[in-house]
Amino acid sequence: MNLKWNLDDILKKEDFGSLFEDIKKDGKILEDWVIKLKPEIGNKEFEKFLNFDEAMSIKMARLGYLPSLMESTNQKDSEAKFLQAKTEKLQLKISETAVKISMWLKGKREPILDDKNAKRLFAVIKDLEYGLKYARDKAKHSLSEEIENLIINKDMNGIGVVAELREMMETEIEYTLKIGKKIKKIKTQSELLSLTHSPKEKIRRAAYKELLTKQKKNVHKFFAAYSAIVKDWGYEAKLRKYDSPIEVRNIGNDISNEAIEELLVACKNNRDVFHNFFKWKAKELGKNKLERHDVYAPIDKKEVKIEKEVAIKLVLESLTKFCPKFGQYAKEILEAQHVDWMPKKDKRGGAFCATVTPTIKPYVLLNFMGRARDVSTLAHELGHGIHSLYAQKHYSGSQHAGLPLAETASTLAEMILFDDILEKELDPKIKKSLLSDKMGDAYATILRQNYFVLFEIEAHKIIPEGIKVEDLCKLYLNNLKEQFGSSVKIDNLFQYEWSYISHIFDSPFYCYAYNFGELLALGLYKKYRENKNLWLPRIENILEAGGSQNPQELLLKNGIDIRSKSFWNDSFEIIRSWQKQLNSL
Repeated sequence: MNLKWNLDDILKKEDFGSLFEDIKKDGKILEDWVIKLKPEIGNKEFEKFLNFDEAMSIKMARLGYLPSLMESTNQKDSEAKFLQAKTEKLQLKISETAVKISMWLKGKREPILDDKNAKRLFAVIKDLEYGLKYARDKAKHSLSEEIENLIINKDMNGIGVVAELREMMETEIEYTLKIGKKIKKIKTQSELLSLTHSPKEKIRRAAYKELLTKQKKNVHKFFAAYSAIVKDWGYEAKLRKYDSPIEVRNIGNDISNEAIEELLVACKNNRDVFHNFFKWKAKELGKNKLERHDVYAPIDKKEVKIEKEVAIKLVLESLTKFCPKFGQYAKEILEAQHVDWMPKKDKRGGAFCATVTPTIKPYVLLNFMGRARDVSTLAHELGHGIHSLYAQKHYSGSQHAGLPLAETASTLAEMILFDDILEKELDPKIKKSLLSDKMGDAYATILRQNYFVLFEIEAHKIIPEGIKVEDLCKLYLNNLKEQFGSSVKIDNLFQYEWSYISHIFDSPFYCYAYNFGELLALGLYKKYRENKNLWLPRIENILEAGGSQNPQELLLKNGIDIRSKSFWNDSFEIIRSWQKQLNSL
């Protein structure tokens, strides 16, 4: 199996120019539609427009994703940057026309589309009805055409470049790991972060020290980038008349403020389960109190290297056992050569899954180093791909679920893998190690992400008022102290940790998608274990819907009320059961 992406399924590089010209022609046709779109337009003619718009969106996705994915594997790829710049210029040109159409659909451009005709036209293609209606419902947050175009240009040429520069700056940092007399050069942050999970304390401590020392050295640069992003986000939120910065994300996800508030409070109120785990883990490691660099320490001192083929086998077998379609879809992504596996210099860190169009298998980026957590990451990203393939019958505009639901299949896939491995394991020591690692992962996905969002809420309040970098670092340190309570000792160096959390720069308030998705997946999996015949079809219904329905209503139809405290608390009961097993082992 090839270790690199086959990007030809998106677009061959030699065909970039012809597709570029084709889209330019489509841009002219789109301008004609601005004149044709009137309240009295017939259903068939409007359907023709929607299908043209779909085809054009697919072409734009292919044109944009090719250089974007090329650059992900080599952030210094000059050809990728050149093609990306060309694409962005074309996108900006077309967006000027697209904004006119968007404003008309929202009833904010002459000739005004009234509610009666909007209802008639939006029902022409059922798959797109929810998205069109929702965009119109939130029209009160839209601005004038001129300002909307200004914001699109500003985002692409201004604040977007700030986020890109931050990422490039981080990519260029090289690390020197000092352990005793040994000195090791490390070229990527991904490789360094992998050492924070080492069974050897001196390696974990050294890795965190080197990471955070480098962040501290550059913290004024990261602070400048973050301040610009926060101020930009907040100013636009006020301009669009949102009640708070986080409401921009909530409304974008079509999730109520109340539901997210319930989630954040539930995670905060249940943090004791992780405090108990950290106290348990300290005893296992022979310490009076856990230190922050020990949070992800494995209790099994042996590092087991897992080969790629073994990882694939473990993941596919567990997914197939849960549901044959899960296994089938994961296999299709792997066999399509749509996974880029190994870390390398200038490749972006972390992992992601990119869905280009409904007819192209999703692409997965990994930094696979053969650790147990890398196998879990493989399951997670394939879970995203599985979700996309369940929803592949939709139009591209309604295939993607909103952020919280978008993390459901991925965290469910991780849970399926873990439960299958745990069930097969008979050795109590290995079982204990597996449960301990899972508790650590649950902390990272639930409580850690929850406190990132709580940090962001405070940061977005105080940064626009004007603060020093030291104040932001102190805010983050206090956030950590509340998060861990008396269960973990926090070194002051961790006050700089916020500066390498990419999501708070790239997608403010994105992080609650992880604790939302994890707790929802735990709740769904618990119900699946209790009654497979009832809950597997419901899980598949949720995934098949993609982004074609309101997420709260979709979940309610399938037996889940996310506005209920009890639902979130029930999910925490599963985590408490893991701790009980650990105590008994």
